[in-house]
Amino acid sequence: MSEHVTSVEEVMARYGVDPRSIGLRHRGWWIVTEIEDEEEQAGAKIGDLCVKARDGGCNAPDPAAFRAPSFRGTACDSFDETYRYYYFAPLEEATADAD
Repeated sequence: MSEHVTSVEEVMARYGVDPRSIGLRHRGWWIVTEIEDEEEQAGAKIGDLCVKARDGGCNAPDPAAFRAPSFRGTACDSFDETYRYYYFAPLEEATADAD
């Protein structure tokens, strides 16, 4: 990904979600730059949005995340399962995949 997304407004425009509203206890967000265990489990790609929330373990995933048109997948942290990661594709990729 050649351009950097630095604001919540840019995230909302590019991914169609407000990262602060994902998960039961939001902990942060970033753009995926490498594929590790959690990204692979969730089917994430470089350039996707990752939202970290403290709703892993025995907590149910946030159902609102699944309704987002750009939702790609979710995985619990492999080291501390109390954290969950939600992944979202850029909207232009999500709409192209739907066609």
